[in-house]
Amino acid sequence: MAKAIAKLSILALFALGTSCAGNVDPTVGGGSGTTGTAGTGMVSGGNSGGGAGGQSSGAGTSGTAGTTGTAGSTGVVAGTSGSQTGSGGTTGSAGTTGRGGAAGSSAGRGGAGGSAAGTSGRGGTTGTAGTTGAAGTTGAAGAAGGSGDSFVSGVSVTVHPNTTTILVVTWTQAKASDQVWLEFSFAGSAVMTSRPAAGTTGAHRDVVLGVPASTAITVRIVNKLAGVDAKTKDYMGMTGAIPSGMPKPTVSMFDATLASPDRWMFGAVEASPGGCANSSCYYTATFWLYIMDRQGRIVWYYADAANGNPTSSFQRIAKDGEYIWIEKRPFGGSGTHGVLKMTLDRQFSQMVSVANLSDCIDVTPDGSLLYDTEPQWELRELTKAGTTRAIFNCPSKMGSGFDCYSNTVNYDAASDSIIMSYPYENTVAQIDRKTGNLIATYGARTGSYTFDQANWKFEFQHFANISSRGTLMVSSHLPGFGDGATGTMMPVANKHSFQEWTIDRTNKKLVQKWVYSDGPEWAMYKGMVILLPNGNYLANYGTGGVIREITPDKKTVFYVKWDVTTGDDFFNRMVGNNVLIDDLYALNGGGPK
Repeated sequence: MAKAIAKLSILALFALGTSCAGNVDPTVGGGSGTTGTAGTGMVSGGNSGGGAGGQSSGAGTSGTAGTTGTAGSTGVVAGTSGSQTGSGGTTGSAGTTGRGGAAGSSAGRGGAGGSAAGTSGRGGTTGTAGTTGAAGTTGAAGAAGGSGDSFVSGVSVTVHPNTTTILVVTWTQAKASDQVWLEFSFAGSAVMTSRPAAGTTGAHRDVVLGVPASTAITVRIVNKLAGVDAKTKDYMGMTGAIPSGMPKPTVSMFDATLASPDRWMFGAVEASPGGCANSSCYYTATFWLYIMDRQGRIVWYYADAANGNPTSSFQRIAKDGEYIWIEKRPFGGSGTHGVLKMTLDRQFSQMVSVANLSDCIDVTPDGSLLYDTEPQWELRELTKAGTTRAIFNCPSKMGSGFDCYSNTVNYDAASDSIIMSYPYENTVAQIDRKTGNLIATYGARTGSYTFDQANWKFEFQHFANISSRGTLMVSSHLPGFGDGATGTMMPVANKHSFQEWTIDRTNKKLVQKWVYSDGPEWAMYKGMVILLPNGNYLANYGTGGVIREITPDKKTVFYVKWDVTTGDDFFNRMVGNNVLIDDLYALNGGGPK
């Protein structure tokens, strides 16, 4: 059991972009009179915002009207059709040119000589012709704004009972529409939307996703009917606080010009005490799944400490629906082994028991689960229909003397094959999913593909995978550093690497394409690297607690650290599998299709 434990240790209020129509500022209008006769400073700015004309008083230079006040700023939301100018938020009419003041000998005072054009305003400036008032800006609510209120009733915005960063919006659809969705934002954010749904009459429920904890938001319900969007008035809500025991990341680098355009990262982290170079600091604390924005703010989380604190660090995004898979593996061997299939808001949730579940999992487009077993060390497939079949039995295929513990199960759809990683053997295997036959091995095992680099080898590699361009990706210590169970506990700065290899199948050779070892961090356990759609790499150092997005020319453009304040900085919170995503609703669309 001691040996098994040692092996298992391997693993974004509303910028009011839709501007909320505001009341007209009563101070907008002409300035107070100076020398010369006060002009009659009439302006028109919707229904408000003009300057009052000055009083005639004696001879003087030919005074003319003061500067026209700017037209009314965005008006308040129109009650229904929003047809009123100014306060209704439609475009304000331009101010009229002021008339010249009568001759006078004394300086004009602001006063009653001019006719009032607005609710407030002061006398004109020195007698020059009044400038034309600026047109009022269009009110955000406009003609269509506010008209959406007739579609809904009984609107409620509440905090989700399990995940405080989710807000639940419910309402009764009083009038049918073609589609209905939520439109929301918070301070500093762009306007975000939920997924459109059918606008049938009756009870409706939707959720606000992607908002950080303890953040005030503004939300509207939008109905589309005959191609016209009708928005309700603003409703307010606030997300709750993050649970006190959840680790918090620090983002010290994000270059949006070079990084992937994805707005969020979906990952896993253990609340490890860190600081020590052995398994006693890991696989003992609560594992947290999270979604964070590029500022490091948590927008979603999940943990299951109450049920045996299972290890959950290889969560996957479903390929047969819009939900996630979470593996639950009690590290000590006791408790229920299985997988949880669920949406972010838990409206869909299904626990599936998986006997002897070992370390990593992956899923297929047809909804199957791929997993390794312990102590059988057998790669198996659990189909959507519930049928289990053995694909590859390591002891029988690799020999009795081969250490069959694998820290990786990664599916490659292009070749319909599965990648396994045997760290104690410094070997990666690629297995045909249908037949269970070995396609190839890469690394130290006899008969494996050779390296084009002299004296090269994998050392305690992790998360081997086939990229979208067919290359082999692996997180590994550099040759000569960190070999085996003891070597991986001996960190050396700049000696852990992320590697990409072209697979030359004709000559059975791995040709080095890219290697990154510029970071000083070390991955004692876990660690991974994947290729992103924009050509960057997303990598993490496992027990080193650091995640980097790296460009092909080896520049870090996103740097996240899950730090601990004590002990050796090589050992921090342990991070698990992580991916970048740009549509949170793609994880909340329901169960398997």
